[in-house]
Amino acid sequence: MKLSDSVSSLRGTNSKQRAILEVMGLTTVRDLIFHFPFRYEDFSVRIPLSRVEAGMDVTVVAKVERLASRRAFRRRLSLTEAFLSDGQGTIAAVWFNQPYLSKYVRVGETYRFAGKAVQTKYGLRLHNPVYGRESLGEAATIGPVSPFLPIYPSSAGLTQFVLRKLIRGCLSSVVDLRDHLPEGILDDYSLMSLPDALRSVHFPEIIDEQLSARRRLAFDELLRIQLAMGRTRRYRENRRAKTVPFGREAVLSFVESLPFKLTDDQRRAAWEAIRDMEKETPMNRLLDGDVGSGKTAVAALAAMNAAAAGHQTAIMAPTEILALQHYRTLSAMYAASGLKVALWTNSYHRTFADNEDRERRGKAESAALLSEIASSEIDVVVGTQALVEPSVRFASLVLVVVDEQHRFGVRIRQLLCDKGSIDGLEPHLLTMTATPIPRSLALAVYGDLDLSVLKEKPIGRQSIKTKVVSPRGRKAAYDSVRHELESGRQAFVVCPLIESSDMLGVTSVTEEYDRLIEEVFPDFKVGQLHGRLPAAEKEEIMQRFRSGEIKVLVATSVIEVGVDVPNATVMCIEGADRFGLAQLHQFRGRVGRGEHQSYCFLFPVNYGVAVRERLSAMEATDDGFVLAEKDLALRGPGDLLGVEQSGHLSDLRLASVADMDLVRDTRAAAQSILEIDPELDDHPALREFIGESVREAHLE
Repeated sequence: MKLSDSVSSLRGTNSKQRAILEVMGLTTVRDLIFHFPFRYEDFSVRIPLSRVEAGMDVTVVAKVERLASRRAFRRRLSLTEAFLSDGQGTIAAVWFNQPYLSKYVRVGETYRFAGKAVQTKYGLRLHNPVYGRESLGEAATIGPVSPFLPIYPSSAGLTQFVLRKLIRGCLSSVVDLRDHLPEGILDDYSLMSLPDALRSVHFPEIIDEQLSARRRLAFDELLRIQLAMGRTRRYRENRRAKTVPFGREAVLSFVESLPFKLTDDQRRAAWEAIRDMEKETPMNRLLDGDVGSGKTAVAALAAMNAAAAGHQTAIMAPTEILALQHYRTLSAMYAASGLKVALWTNSYHRTFADNEDRERRGKAESAALLSEIASSEIDVVVGTQALVEPSVRFASLVLVVVDEQHRFGVRIRQLLCDKGSIDGLEPHLLTMTATPIPRSLALAVYGDLDLSVLKEKPIGRQSIKTKVVSPRGRKAAYDSVRHELESGRQAFVVCPLIESSDMLGVTSVTEEYDRLIEEVFPDFKVGQLHGRLPAAEKEEIMQRFRSGEIKVLVATSVIEVGVDVPNATVMCIEGADRFGLAQLHQFRGRVGRGEHQSYCFLFPVNYGVAVRERLSAMEATDDGFVLAEKDLALRGPGDLLGVEQSGHLSDLRLASVADMDLVRDTRAAAQSILEIDPELDDHPALREFIGESVREAHLE
């Protein structure tokens, strides 16, 4: 039997079971032996039937005296009952809707049974116990040597008995299962061999044995990612980029012209980017900043350095709202230095030059703007995905900045970078995210990137007072919002949905908008903003909110990033329990940008203990990195990174990217292997193990 053999060739399954296996993704022998138990029933400690009491989780050894199947009275259930005896007492075992058990449980045989004892009007019963044959001379359900019964993820129609039988048969018969890890790695990190780990994770002799097995298998999962990223990084180091010298005079003059003082984190990150741009290897740096930490200023400094050398920068944002915000911010920053900035999206074509913001409407104006970009008259071009259109060409694109990079696919980022690839020289790449990423996750997912972290908040930025609001506390929260509005401030109200949904039971933008203007704030101007609105209408609404005409803006997560209204001091989040902590932190970051104290009110749909405990973290800290660590532990990497970036982590069955020690170990192991054998020519089994399953997510 080989790992690649189809499960259809295995004995002991019928066509229906094979169809279920295929639906579960278990189509080969390899799939089966890497289908791991999610728990074990402990058969190692047994008690006599005479000591069994109601409510106990017990393991007993008993002989089946009688077996019967029947229909439950007035219920559409089939019952299989086994009457058990061990010489000291008796009890009945009952299974619901499992009539097939009569084929496997035989009268006169002795088995081990594990389950909960329940007191019924018919006496003491074991409800749905798991079982295994006690005779060591036969092929037992749980195996003759393992007192622990593995329980697997399964599906209706495929029993645990069949799964255990198939996996045991595969483990004992497969001939090409070999260990891909070098012996040195096994010794250095005290790891089990792969065959031993697979046997122990399925059928451990002692319970701690499966912990060691899981550590080895988890090590493999993370090592696979680290090796793929390490090879990607080495490949990138062999590519070439146009060197950009440090434009000291221009950069220092730009810093002095800013109306604020840079934080130490901003200075450090900007210097790291500028130093990267001096190298012949393309920069591939991720700028990870907490909400309001000033990532745009760092990007502006890098772009100024490129412009000082006569080159262009492209800045791509995921939404027109964010692109427009960047355009306005950069135009203000560059007003004193004279850099020319352009905005290119599907809805907006604008330029800022000589302190004049000019709309470029019509085909002729748009064509003229494209010509200015192509001739290098424009220094910095800000846009959305529209920047990758063939009509947009650059004369000397040396720096590409991708904001909220997790919202773009690899292909889109590559298309934009290709516009700066000339004569084998590639542009430098700076990607940015406003989602604080825990260190372990950064190493596991972005190990092929250089990382700059912004934690410091700009000088004068106040902490935002946050409160989780109970249903009874809603009126008091609205009174606080009203006080802010009457003081001339403004408020955001974020909802999970655009339109109402009875199935989800959460507040929508449309119904909340109607309720606020009719019942809560009828004397204040309320607006609504969501992704289905035309771009021109969205911009009009945002402009009215920025100007102060609209006092309360009801919106979806479209305002998660890129909205900067210093006069807004209140953030209300409906259905707060439907969002992760990282996203709630992003919403909260839309306020607290001015001189006045700001507030955030969280309104959960479910006000249960677990929800209050999770949301209380928002009250306790405004440190996005602390909240990201909690989010990672509670919700996994997908909530922090999005589907595009966390996709290859979906293959992690046993490993956790929150396990910092294991991430460090696998990173070190990958580096030690690649240092002596970068192409893995001397490790063919390891090269085959990596395969194509881990996409080179950052090979831009």
